[in-house]
Amino acid sequence: MNKVLNFIEIFNRVGVWIGGALLFLTSAMIAVEVILRKVFSLSIGGSDELSSYVLAISCAWAFGFALLRKAHIRIDILYTRFPVKIRSSLDILSLLAFIVYLVPLVYFAFLVVKTSWIRESTANTPLQTPLWIPQGLWLAGLVVFLLTTIVLLVGTISRLAKKDAVGARQLSSPTTLEENIEEESGIHITEPTVGEEQ
Repeated sequence: MNKVLNFIEIFNRVGVWIGGALLFLTSAMIAVEVILRKVFSLSIGGSDELSSYVLAISCAWAFGFALLRKAHIRIDILYTRFPVKIRSSLDILSLLAFIVYLVPLVYFAFLVVKTSWIRESTANTPLQTPLWIPQGLWLAGLVVFLLTTIVLLVGTISRLAKKDAVGARQLSSPTTLEENIEEESGIHITEPTVGEEQ
């Protein structure tokens, strides 16, 4: 299971780096476009179209990485006050909620890509971009997000079955305020919460 987790971590990291690079290049292209319009009244054309594709693709590929880094928002006002078993159940429930949302999303995204491929749809722009290309990259990011969620769910349940509550928490629990402060400052301040095993 650890090998699978490591692979999914690397895969998501590569996707995020590529998405970040695309965003950087898009920003540079937009800057050049603005300068050309202001100074020379020229346009390279297509920057708005390409930037919209890049935004959708980079976001889709960032979702899984954000999940691994626990960057998705979870309200933990009561969570930290619950016993370990209840928190573990809530962690599993949150991952299941992601999956319930993602399965139909991926399915309908696939139908969109399939339709564009069959109909050979192109963008109604001067670039006439074949729509299955940006849509396919967007779909791939969503699929990776779904697979990442499933891997985390299986890993969490597997570790809980082995009585490894700490390992399960490392995979799927949200970071607490104390843990965030520790990460930023490097000072250990976390104290045991209610129901935590010593």
